[in-house]
Amino acid sequence: SINISFKHKKENIIINCDAEQLNRIFINLLKNSIESINEKFTKKPNFTKKIDIEIDVKDDYIEICITDNGIGFEDKNLNNILKPYFTTKKNGSGLGLPIVNKIINDHNGTLKVLPNQTGAKIEINLPKDVH
Repeated sequence: SINISFKHKKENIIINCDAEQLNRIFINLLKNSIESINEKFTKKPNFTKKIDIEIDVKDDYIEICITDNGIGFEDKNLNNILKPYFTTKKNGSGLGLPIVNKIINDHNGTLKVLPNQTGAKIEINLPKDVH
């Protein structure tokens, strides 16, 4: 099992978006985290599997951070990770993160893959409409 924590600072956050596309983003990112954690678990079975999801409102944007403690990204791959067809997975197409990035860009947002010593960290910023 994987421990998933969800933290948010505001109760009502409204994002003007295509809900189906936003759903696709989170399914893809969480699937990536789960696969990364499970890959690490095969090599190191004595660690607590976890995914942290944090949502915060910053200026005119909603910031969403997804952090896991899986195998993470090698620093040498960070510049290529959002390019189509780049993958480090045996059976990966290299399209998941580029599609996520395009959907976020289509919503006037940004996606950052951040270095993290204990796994992977993704930061998404989307325009806000907070009530």
